Amino acid sequence: MEHLWQLLLTLCIASLVQITDTDSRWAEWWTYDEGISGPNYWGRINPSWSLCTKGHNQSPVNIDPKSLLYDPSLSPLEITGNAVSGTLINVGHTLTFDVDMNSHWSQGVNITGGPLSYSYRAAKLSIHFSHSDQDGSEHTIDGRGFSAEIQIFAYNSDLYTNLTYAMTSPRGVVCLAVLVKIGNETHPYYERIHRALNQTLFKGNRQQIAYLNLRSLLPDTHHFLTYDGSLTHPACHETVTWIIYNKPIYISKRQITGLRRLKQDTIYNPVTLMAGNIRPLQPLNQRTVRTNINYGERACSMKRDMNYIVNYSHFYHTNKHSLP
Repeated sequence: MEHLWQLLLTLCIASLVQITDTDSRWAEWWTYDEGISGPNYWGRINPSWSLCTKGHNQSPVNIDPKSLLYDPSLSPLEITGNAVSGTLINVGHTLTFDVDMNSHWSQGVNITGGPLSYSYRAAKLSIHFSHSDQDGSEHTIDGRGFSAEIQIFAYNSDLYTNLTYAMTSPRGVVCLAVLVKIGNETHPYYERIHRALNQTLFKGNRQQIAYLNLRSLLPDTHHFLTYDGSLTHPACHETVTWIIYNKPIYISKRQITGLRRLKQDTIYNPVTLMAGNIRPLQPLNQRTVRTNINYGERACSMKRDMNYIVNYSHFYHTNKHSLP
């Protein structure tokens, strides 16, 4: 009998190891590309990623300006702290910046206010982009994309101890989505990331950045859009409060070109580019997208300095009557 129990225990351990190994392999193998490793199959290839297929509060989404709900209870975001240090990492499918939570910038960057009932601490930054200046963002406004999207993830530091745990927990994560357009001038605060790109060309490359002013990567506006959604990569946990700034930032053509040189694989297989690391849009499924922009007096339109005028001027410049 003792030998039987030992055999059963061995089989159970072997099974657990096999499951862990399988999860690890899928974590390495998933991509944003078409095919069996791409977004359409994330929820099928790994049972623990089922929300990617079955979830009803998934991200990213298209924002319809006509359907925005003004919520007067939304206060401006309060952000304390400016700078962090950390590591820029090419993880294959995405370029990330992992904040060093124990650095001399011990207070970090903390976010409260807006739709948030807790305090959130910034822990990670990721950048999404494509080969095109028009469809590099994950979120879109009125069906149109931007050149890139910078996502700053912060975890609920009142309830949880780190981002990994918070990603699987209720009200665990807030993501500040910064939409990016191409301008004529170099963005001085993004430049610290750009200068490190030569050291992160290939999967697995990493580069320390001793000082990154996260707060100065945010656009100069108090207006935003917000909705409840998910991570845009496996396991697609529906634990994210998205806050999308109502104004883009601008980086130069040289700076976006640096991103488009990044590779998905190692130096030994430097064929596939990272560009295109964008999850397809997900259905809103009756969710409400709220905003702190009060456009009541102007009915269906907002004041020029308050709405996402960049969309109207860029996408509807041929129709002079489309602007208020």
